[in-house]
Amino acid sequence: MTATVETPLVPGPIQGPTREEPMIEALLLDEYRSLAHLAYLILPPAFSRARRIAAAHRVVQRAVPPGLPVPDREPREFLRSRVVQEATRQAACRSLLDRAGGVFAPADALGFDPCSVELDRTAIAQRIARGRRIAVAATAVLAIGLFAALLFS
Repeated sequence: MTATVETPLVPGPIQGPTREEPMIEALLLDEYRSLAHLAYLILPPAFSRARRIAAAHRVVQRAVPPGLPVPDREPREFLRSRVVQEATRQAACRSLLDRAGGVFAPADALGFDPCSVELDRTAIAQRIARGRRIAVAATAVLAIGLFAALLFS
């Protein structure tokens, strides 16, 4: 299903060639928040919250790959079923590293809305700073462990 949007090449009355805008992309933008919530709920709770949020966004963005034929009837239902299929597929094929990564991921602060289209810049900066502090602490512990191993060997 596509909608024809007539764009004039010169100012004045509409004339000349038109361009095709895929309706599924407009629908994806309209339904993005609810699709991201749906994918978040389907993904296993063994993921940390941050990993589930990132995976939910990945699922929604991969729901309609280029070249996939979209049915003319009920595109909303098609999009929801694609999100469900992709989320269950990602939940089934998790690697050991994915499973262990949830243990070390920091918890999110309350009040952070991960499915928002526009995120608060201060919240993003705080999350980056927290991640940097965790990375520095983990690197320091690893360096001290290696240094101690070298001294005592």
